Amino acid sequence: MNHPLFRNPVFLIWYYVFWIILSVVQFLLETRVFEANMSIALVDVIISNLIYSLLGLGIWFVVSSGHNEKKSQLYFVLYHLFAMLFITSFWMWLTNQIDIALFNSEDVKAHMKLVMPGKAGLGVLIYILIAVFYYTFYYYNRLKDKSDEELKLRELITQTQLNELKSQINPHFLFNSLNSVSYLTIAEPEKAQDMVIKLSTFLRYSLKHKENQLVSLSQEIEHIKLYLEIEKVRFGDKLLAVFDTEECSGCFIPNMILQPLYENAIKYGVYETTQQVTINTSARRVGNVLVFIVTNNYDPDSISKKGEGIGLINIRKRLGLVYGDSTLLSITNENQIFSVTLKIPQKN
Repeated sequence: MNHPLFRNPVFLIWYYVFWIILSVVQFLLETRVFEANMSIALVDVIISNLIYSLLGLGIWFVVSSGHNEKKSQLYFVLYHLFAMLFITSFWMWLTNQIDIALFNSEDVKAHMKLVMPGKAGLGVLIYILIAVFYYTFYYYNRLKDKSDEELKLRELITQTQLNELKSQINPHFLFNSLNSVSYLTIAEPEKAQDMVIKLSTFLRYSLKHKENQLVSLSQEIEHIKLYLEIEKVRFGDKLLAVFDTEECSGCFIPNMILQPLYENAIKYGVYETTQQVTINTSARRVGNVLVFIVTNNYDPDSISKKGEGIGLINIRKRLGLVYGDSTLLSITNENQIFSVTLKIPQKN
């Protein structure tokens, strides 16, 4: 992390304003309270504060290097105690050596003896103030960086969800629906018009919701019923849908998360057989969890060669993104009945 005082010139200006004010106060204390020699006091204050201001810039590296969350509090205290004593001692020794080189040694020794206790205490206090400032800056920037990362992550999740939602509209479904409309315009124009309206309503719902929006189960079921009505034009009596979800109509789920379940049932169930396929949908609430189950019968000879569909994989990923748990979807396959169970957490 870059030095905080060099990231913004204003910070550096205020830093040295602080030292100027401190120098004035220190000079007045030494001359008025301790009655020190004004010439020695003036030079001593200027030199000592100039040196400590430079050392103060280096305390940032002491703070940033010594920060380690894995270390104990005792290590933290001893680390800064050693650094404080070393920097304060070095500061006092260096300023005294410069004072001795500029003035009569006896006068400087007398001045040192007079102001040393207060100067040592001031050095400790300055170290603490600078260290606290740096730690405040350090944690503020860590918090800001973390917030920025979380924001970028949320944006990435949003974009991922958006892409998944778009991919959930099976292009084959659109192509087949348009082919059916084309056929009906000649054979049964009234049905063609009705199908165009249903298809338009279906697509409008698919696109109008924000990708991270929760919707009521009743809204999603109406959307699914519309989807199945469109598909029924192609499959006729071969497709039968039964719903038992009224009791949970007020529950909320991520929008369009159900559609891949029915696409999967039609692709691997209805499409692959000449027999009637029944898609059963049930929903119940267990505590704060909505248990949503979709089952369909299938032709074992056609389904045995196929694995878990991409739609179901996308649902797992999306549940992981929204609820932080990718195990909320489970699959069973017994006695020629394929069953998918979703467990959707509810707020209340």
